Amino acid sequence: MSTRINHNLLSLGAQRSIWMTQNDLDKAVQRLSSGLRINYAWDDPTGLGISERMRANIVGMQEAEKNATYDVNMLQTAEGALAVIDEKLIRMRAIAVQASNGILTTLDRQVANVEFQQLKSEIDRIAKTTNYNGFYLLDGSRAASTISTDTTMALGFNGVSTAANTNAIKFHIGENNNVGQDYYYINLGGMTSSALGLDGLALSSTTNSQSAVEALIDAINSKDTQRTFIGSMVERLQNTILNLKISHETTVTSESAIRDADFAQEMSNFTRAQILMQSGVSMLSTANSLPNIIAQLVG
Repeated sequence: MSTRINHNLLSLGAQRSIWMTQNDLDKAVQRLSSGLRINYAWDDPTGLGISERMRANIVGMQEAEKNATYDVNMLQTAEGALAVIDEKLIRMRAIAVQASNGILTTLDRQVANVEFQQLKSEIDRIAKTTNYNGFYLLDGSRAASTISTDTTMALGFNGVSTAANTNAIKFHIGENNNVGQDYYYINLGGMTSSALGLDGLALSSTTNSQSAVEALIDAINSKDTQRTFIGSMVERLQNTILNLKISHETTVTSESAIRDADFAQEMSNFTRAQILMQSGVSMLSTANSLPNIIAQLVG
């Protein structure tokens, strides 16, 4: 190339190369220190957009998993109370069968009726006080009744789907907002003595005792239907949690592939940029000394 003094083209080229190398070095240092391949939107605009949507999905799935866990806990609370009610109903049925025997005296039945009525009162108390986070579960307040303006479907404890109502409990177990996929409603039937058809029962005679046996058979069947529904819902929610865990894992893997830095690659880039920087600075020093050499020609 021709020799010039006013414009040191070699120096300008070396400066440009150093600037480019400095950018590469800065990027490698940033990625190695943060662990991220994308630290700013300009690092990879398309990758940033995709990974940000994935991050939103990941957070949504985490919260949905928590929701499903809370829902399982709530249903387990109801199931625990029903297990106790189950014991009371079985004992009441045994007492009613005993009182139906004609050889018992009136006093015998009066004694049996005392325990019978106490057990019935305890069932009522349990049903009216069982709650989770302030939501009463078995007092009948969560049973299907008044239809609300929400026309989505609710699952009744008898297995029948009905329109969602003001008493239904919403289970939001997905990261989006699609009915039947990300959320649905359930109803829990009342388990009070009145709801079970136990009001007015007494063991005052063999006839009344026999009527109590029949009523208790129906009450136990109703309770069993409720427990079966709760059990199937817990199983369903546990499968939901497992599916959310799998989806969360795979989405995190995909997001990591886009967003996270490959340390082996970035360390290689860092080493390369360091060597080029040292070489570039050396060449810039040489290029800057050329005008002095050219000046000797006119010396």
